[in-house]
This record gives sequence, C-alpha cells and structure tokens, in this order.
Amino acid sequence: MATPMGSEEEFKSTIAEYLESLPTQFCRRVFSNPAACLAIFRLLSTVGKQIVMSMLYLDGAIKVQDVYQWAKASHQQLVKSKVHQLRKLQILAEERAGDLSLNPVFREQLRNALTGGGDFSSFGIPVKGGGGGDRAAMSKKWLASYANDRWEAILHFMVGGQSSNIEPPSESVRRILLMSRLMENSPDGMKITNSGFQFLLQDPSSQVWTVLLQYLRLAEMEDMDVVEVLNFTFQLVSLQLGRPYSTEALTKNQRRMLTELCDFGLLYQESAPQFYPTHFITSLSSGSASHSGLLSKGTAAAAASAVVGTGGGGRSAIPTTSSTTTAGELAKPSDQGFIILETNCRMYAYTSSALQIAILNLFIHLVHRFPNFITGALTRDSVRRALARGITADQIITFLTTHAHPQMQGRTPVLPITVTDQVRLWEQEKNRLRPSAAYFYKDFGQKQEYEWML
Repeated sequence: MATPMGSEEEFKSTIAEYLESLPTQFCRRVFSNPAACLAIFRLLSTVGKQIVMSMLYLDGAIKVQDVYQWAKASHQQLVKSKVHQLRKLQILAEERAGDLSLNPVFREQLRNALTGGGDFSSFGIPVKGGGGGDRAAMSKKWLASYANDRWEAILHFMVGGQSSNIEPPSESVRRILLMSRLMENSPDGMKITNSGFQFLLQDPSSQVWTVLLQYLRLAEMEDMDVVEVLNFTFQLVSLQLGRPYSTEALTKNQRRMLTELCDFGLLYQESAPQFYPTHFITSLSSGSASHSGLLSKGTAAAAASAVVGTGGGGRSAIPTTSSTTTAGELAKPSDQGFIILETNCRMYAYTSSALQIAILNLFIHLVHRFPNFITGALTRDSVRRALARGITADQIITFLTTHAHPQMQGRTPVLPITVTDQVRLWEQEKNRLRPSAAYFYKDFGQKQEYEWML
C-alpha cells in the first residue's frame, strides 16, 4: 500500500484505508482488543465519534434515516458521508435493509475500554514501583529529549548531514527508509528521494504515521501476524507517557517491534523487562485540535455542533486521550516557532539546529548564519529548486506557518499573503507546460503518404 505524502489527516485516512482493506475475520480479531477499539475511536472525526457514542449503548438496530435526523438539515450530507465511512471500516453493520447497528465485537470491547472491563492488559502491563530502578517514574522531559535526539538524527541522516556528534541510524531504520522510498541506494551511498524531501517538511505526527504504516508493510512482506502487529501498535498509542511497562507478556514479534521502534525514538527501553513510551507515539491519537483525526481543523468546530441528537440514552461525551502532556510542552524551543517572514520574502530564523537549517536550505536562499540566528530569502530559484525535488508550494507554506514565530502566530493570516501568492505563482510557472506522449513521423516518400497520416 503506497503512502501518500500530505497532512496528518491524510495519514490517518490511510490508516482507515488500511483497516478497510482487512478481511472480516481480521477486523474481528482487531476489534477483540479493547485498546485497539479505543485507538480507532480516537482516530475518527468528531461526527464519527458522536455517531458511535450515540449507538454504543443501543443493543438493537436503528433506522439509518433516524441517524441522519440526529444532525441539522444543513449537516446531514456530512453525517451521511461519515456513516458510509464507518460502514467501510466495518464499525457499523447493516442488519436489514435500512437498519444500522454497531459491530457487536467493537461495541462490546469499546464499552470495556471506557468502563475498565474486559482484558485490561491490552493497554499494557504497568511496572509497579518503576521496576526497582533508579528512575521509578521516567522524567517526561528526559524522554522528550531522548526521542527528539533520536528522531532528529534520522532526519539529519536523510538530509545528508555528516555531523560527527550524530549517531547514524540502525540497520532496521535504514531498511524502512529504503522500503518506503524515502531514500534510495546510490553509488555514493543512500540518498534522499523526492518523497523524502516531502517527508521532511511534514509535522512529526505525520512522519510517525508514515513509519508505522511502513512497518505494517514490512510485517506483511516478512509473513508476520499483521493483526498482532496492528494491535500492538494501537496498544502503544494508548500508553501513558512517563510510565514503565512490562515486556514479560510480549510475543516474539512484539519484542522485535519494540526493539525496532526504540531505534526511531518512539519507545525507550532502559532494561530488558520494561520499556517507556515517548511523546511521539502517545500523542498520535490525541484529542486536541491539532490531532482531529480524519476531519480537517477548519471543520472540526462546525462538526462538533452538527450532531444535535444523542441517541442511546444521552451518552454523547467524547473521551479524550490518556496522555496528559501536550506536544507543545515537550517540544524544543526551536520547534515552537522560530521563523519570521517579511512581505518582501526575507526570512529570519532563530535557531541553532543543524537539522532545521538543513531543511530551510531546501527552499530558502541562505544569506547569513550566526550562532543562533540565520537570514535568507524565498527566491524564485530557491523555490524552483525545491519544486524540482518534489516539494509542493503548499508544503512550503505549511512548514513556514507551523514554525512561524509566536509574534507571527497572532496574525491572520500567519504568513503575508504576498509571499504565499508568490510561492504559488512560482509553482504555476513550473506547471504551465505538461509533457505528454506523442509520435514523430518523418521521411515520407511522397505527399500522399503525409496527407494520409493527417
């Protein structure tokens, strides 16, 4: 399954498409895991969550037209599309023509996940007392620093950084980078591809989704139990940041996955019998506005008020993520916003990160570099160079918006319109001519042959 490069919502949609492609018996095994059901629920859009919660405590079927009536007339089309999506995910089942009900396995296990019933070990087995180690509760800041360093080392390797103080990635990391076509082999070693350049400009959550999706592909290629890998992935997403979990009950495949995800900085294993999840994986199903699932940010607020009915006994509360630490609290200062962009396309970046500077160099013409400050400009040549590598204008604009300095974040829009319009115009210049296949005929023996070809 190819993974498109885009926003986080697109990656979550790819997760949905992956689940949609699973046979019914595989879905039944996935739904038999309470942690998997809760993780899938959190990845749904706001309207999808409302529909599921409204039907969660209904033991019988309900008319599909009644479900549409839960929304205002102006939003019924949106509800219809979400019902269709839930049916493709096999969360909703059609018992008779026009009658809908929740998948009984999904309904039972989601109830267990919300009420603490069933097999609660699917959410991991916490180590009591921190396993007797020196750090009973691993510092969240230390875990964030560890994860960021591991992740930046991989991205720096992709950009081509040769810094001596950055440890090269492991063999498993390089294998996934090659398999996902983010990098490719060349006579001079591994080099980044066009998809890799696009990958660098995405937010960390989207990048992590890419890694997890590629790991599922790897599991299929190596004849691993895909459902087991998928359930373990959902289990990791549901863990609590800073808390140690036991590895004693893990299977051989899960232990292998644990080791390889540690190489990406998604997990930290201090000793053999326990491991810690990092913020990269615990925030994937966050209920915050920036992680709104399959619904884009702009429509999340409107969708929240679209569903006015509550169906099953008024239960319409939407559980939030178990992670109590936001991504902003764990981000490095340079990740919280360090770019200032002027209307004349001049750029000022307050950063000393070699990785951030290397990423900016993909589409910025750098002029001056100081210990913690660089200057540059968006130029026609620098943007066209980025476009030739497969980077789009929207990705450049999104990256600049995401990493804009706090003084710019208060503006609407964040970036000057003159700059965003100019970047898109430079992209249109590249797309004015499109090649197409054709045939060239020559050396006609006589005029009649030429006229016959017309």
